[in-house]
Amino acid sequence: MDNRIFFNPGDSIANIHDYNEAVRKGQIFKKEQQAGDLVIAKGPDDEEYAIFYANDALPADHEQSQPYEIKKNL
Repeated sequence: MDNRIFFNPGDSIANIHDYNEAVRKGQIFKKEQQAGDLVIAKGPDDEEYAIFYANDALPADHEQSQPYEIKKNL
């Protein structure tokens, strides 16, 4: 499985500096919102984690896509 996926940063549900906090918030969001598949991804700046819907992934050549490294699927 490739760990790199492309997203528009504006589509993120949350951006958090702490990985464990990102996982906790993602789990809460998924439970409360009955959300689809979520991913915790490390941003291109390598400083924070973002929570995205997996379905929001973009092709690499999309003008607003940036590479994220998937850390956890929820």
